[in-house]
Amino acid sequence: MLQQASRSEKIFGYTSLLLLISGTVAAIPLEDKALGFSLLALGAGCLAATSTQFAKHIILVFISIGLLALTPISPDIDFAHFLTMGSYLSLAVLVPLLITRYVYKEKIIRFPIGKHTWTRGHIGYLLLAAALSYVLLPLWMSTTGGYQYWTVVLEPLQLFVLFLGTNGLGIWDELFFIVTVLALLRKHLPFYQANLVQAVLFTSFLYELGFRGWAPFAIFPFALLQGIVFKKTENLLYIIAIHLTIDLVLYLALINAFYPDVLDIFLTN
Repeated sequence: MLQQASRSEKIFGYTSLLLLISGTVAAIPLEDKALGFSLLALGAGCLAATSTQFAKHIILVFISIGLLALTPISPDIDFAHFLTMGSYLSLAVLVPLLITRYVYKEKIIRFPIGKHTWTRGHIGYLLLAAALSYVLLPLWMSTTGGYQYWTVVLEPLQLFVLFLGTNGLGIWDELFFIVTVLALLRKHLPFYQANLVQAVLFTSFLYELGFRGWAPFAIFPFALLQGIVFKKTENLLYIIAIHLTIDLVLYLALINAFYPDVLDIFLTN
């Protein structure tokens, strides 16, 4: 744990994490690549003054965030963009996984699916997520015009691609921010600190996807809760189910925002 490190290692360790957060915000939502990569490089450099264990795990987060900063992040559903963005996102997950498994010989990044029992409380939480998203997503779209970052065409193939895109990104969010980033951070930080860092990174990525205006104030607590739920349930399928429930509402809300006469099912109409 970083808290058990020497004073200088602790200072450089926390400094590297602050620079990780600052560099991510600068490079992704603020789109200042020069500043963002400078901060990320400085943060990665600080790892040299920390323990070997801390450095070898956290450098993987820096590498993945660097890949995200290079990714053309947008909700564009053009096939070429789909392929390019998907390739970068896949690398952001695969690089830490492959290095920890086959270079470090560690199973820090796991995909647990078998320990969780779906009680009435868990199903209730899933329904609560659906209800809140039913209210908040159309409200956000109507008050900010945020839906205009997407393109919705009333053709079967286009709607299918949009459905795949929204759900695919939802699954990726959990695989990267919760399963990968949070796991690497938890190895060296108290859970609440690790969860705060991943939530900032999670929110920054979704901001660039078009969730702007007041959306980050809803996304940040959602990201925190996803980390907490995963810690308590240790079940990847459950947090994906939560996210995909919200993404289904997002998908329908996008269609409604562009074509309110076609899908008149939300309160904002």
